[in-house]
Amino acid sequence: MEDLQETLLGLFTEIAILEHLVRSREENFAADDLSTGDFGILNYFVLNHPSPDSIAGIAWCFQEAEAYTRAKIEGLALRDLVTLSPDANNDIAMVMITDLGREMHGQVVAKISPTIEMAVAEIPREDLEITFKTLRNIRLTLDNLPDR
Repeated sequence: MEDLQETLLGLFTEIAILEHLVRSREENFAADDLSTGDFGILNYFVLNHPSPDSIAGIAWCFQEAEAYTRAKIEGLALRDLVTLSPDANNDIAMVMITDLGREMHGQVVAKISPTIEMAVAEIPREDLEITFKTLRNIRLTLDNLPDR
């Protein structure tokens, strides 16, 4: 049991360190005035969720207060990176990524990709694919816990 606890602590510590290192690099490569949080919203739509989604849904995904998420989204909307529209009930703002938002996301990814690729160059692709699938399964499990 102690070995499992040690492994799990080590796993999540490494994830946290990697997240910090990538976030620091991402901030250096991001377009002018595009924060890591802004990029996260664009990334959410490009990689994880089909458009549209509600502000509440996005806030839930990032575990943020809805007002905080709304402020970020409104900033993105002012730059035409996302659009806001009422849902079918005309009471909940729905968010959609725009073509310009997808383009901005692609620009940031293109800028940071060489650094990330260099960092993992010595790791066999099969290992990277297994790691990705494992981490995604952990994330999906955490996303679907009953207390969320």
